[in-house]
Amino acid sequence: MSKLSKTDYISYRECPHNVWVKWHNQKEYDKHELSDFEKSLIEAGIGVEELARNKFPNGFLIEKRSAGAEELTKKLIDEKTPVIFQAVFSTDRFLAAADVLKWNSIAQAYDIYEIKMSNSEEEDENGNLKKNKKKEEQFEHDLAFQTIVIEASGVKLNKKYLVRLNRKYVRQGELNFDELFLEEDKSPVVESLREQVELEMEEAYKFLSKEKMPPPPCVCYYKGRSSHCTTFSYINPNVPEYSIHDLNRIGNSKKFLEELLDEGILAMDDVEIDDRLKGAKLNQVIAHKKGSPVVDLDKIKEELENLTFPLYFLDYETYPTAIPPFNGYTPFQHIVFQYSLHVLDSAESEPKHFECLILQGDPSKKIAESLREHIDEKGTIVSWHKAFENSRNKELAKLVPEHSKFLLRLIDRTYDLKDIVEKQYFVHPEFRGKSSIKKVLPVLVPELSYSNLGVKSGTDAIESYRQISAGEITSNELENRKQEMLEYCKLDTYAMYKIWKAFSNLIAEN
Repeated sequence: MSKLSKTDYISYRECPHNVWVKWHNQKEYDKHELSDFEKSLIEAGIGVEELARNKFPNGFLIEKRSAGAEELTKKLIDEKTPVIFQAVFSTDRFLAAADVLKWNSIAQAYDIYEIKMSNSEEEDENGNLKKNKKKEEQFEHDLAFQTIVIEASGVKLNKKYLVRLNRKYVRQGELNFDELFLEEDKSPVVESLREQVELEMEEAYKFLSKEKMPPPPCVCYYKGRSSHCTTFSYINPNVPEYSIHDLNRIGNSKKFLEELLDEGILAMDDVEIDDRLKGAKLNQVIAHKKGSPVVDLDKIKEELENLTFPLYFLDYETYPTAIPPFNGYTPFQHIVFQYSLHVLDSAESEPKHFECLILQGDPSKKIAESLREHIDEKGTIVSWHKAFENSRNKELAKLVPEHSKFLLRLIDRTYDLKDIVEKQYFVHPEFRGKSSIKKVLPVLVPELSYSNLGVKSGTDAIESYRQISAGEITSNELENRKQEMLEYCKLDTYAMYKIWKAFSNLIAEN
């Protein structure tokens, strides 16, 4: 029987059934393989861990997957080796590997350090940092699991630390590892969690050891679609592909979702229009039942009339690297390496296209200079989800102070074309409660599609930038990939222009 690893324990806390499928039906679990972008995130996490080891000089690295890793760990600990990386421990049912063990001669015990690339402080849509309590709790349970397994193996631990990137660190010259990484003593929290985590570990092992999958539903049944586990459809085959889990932001209306499920309502066809349905959810259901859009022509007209020509349809492509590669950048800051711009002088004219792609060095100055060359002082900047572009404008203003006034003025001039959908002025049944450009474009401009492009999504663009920066793409492929990146970003802004045109034509026709 498999041993319960730290990774599976954390996943079990999210969805026990999903981990059961992983343990007992690997073929089904592997149908949902990781994308290249997700794989690159894992590699990035490994890279951050390796970089953090610079805080612990002269450590001995144990190859996790090597034969005899546990025996070597025991030998090194018996010898009181000052620093050990990836020490491996197990009991009859549990398995753990510690990122760093550091001998504390005063306490005559090891201190444990868990390194995390991810930070529980996350950026909201307005660029502000907020604590993610759920992620912080996950980190603490992670550390508690390791502590329990290591101490059950007969090794005394002293302090339990969490090591993570300092979002306030600004790179200037060579990386300062003591400033780049923050250490936080989680010993009191780990001790307070010990009893709960021990109980959860026993429950998890018992659940996962069952030969037959426990009856559905899984816990994701009571969550919105975006929070579903990877094997949700396998575990819960009775749930339609388009169900109440797809209601707009239903994950934030847990009580309502539970009520519908308790009433046996799963299909969108069966949702009754009553007082519980409000706003976007109500319009989504109405549009679905009608089979035609819910439209407020007056509001759409009002939105479009507030725009000033020339219109600048602008989109950035960025790379959110964990480790700041250039001076002036902070951890997780987006590197704006590309933009596309379609400029429309009047309602009757054809859009002119401009673009910029920088793949070597810090692109911020060249991007800012190129933008300034093509965007005049008057006219509306049109984006899709403007909070993202405006956050990047703020960051660029700090990185390129000589163009800061220009970049900050762009913020006040920016209009979010997505507002027409978000504000419920145009709700189509095929949007299925979503407002992404990938959902809206096929409905309003069906002749345009991302499907035939080499780079089909923002994550594809991110991965392309990473591969090029890392030298993973050969010179023969490089020019072709650059062209694919340009075509993708160009379609983003042309799509915005065509959606604006579709809304304009709708007003004109009525």
